[in-house]
Amino acid sequence: MRSSLTLNSKATVSSKGQIVIPKEIRLALGIHSGTELLFKIKEDGALEARPVRRSIEMFFGKLKQAKRTALSGEAMDKAIIEAVLANDQQRNKQN
Repeated sequence: MRSSLTLNSKATVSSKGQIVIPKEIRLALGIHSGTELLFKIKEDGALEARPVRRSIEMFFGKLKQAKRTALSGEAMDKAIIEAVLANDQQRNKQN
């Protein structure tokens, strides 16, 4: 079960409909410049705002390049394993 965090802060809506999210709430939710927020009005009239969380599946096909064949699943797995091993080796050299 997820623990509950209660923060009480106040913000004022500008003439342009903008608000500044208080720092302690931005920090608690991991909101930073460029973060997209999803707003929901609940049945009781409460406004819910939460950061849009991205998953790797959302980026599928975004980097497709013309005249380049797609990698097979095995080739992608191999490339990932090689990158992780190279990263581990680099870390071991630094330590």
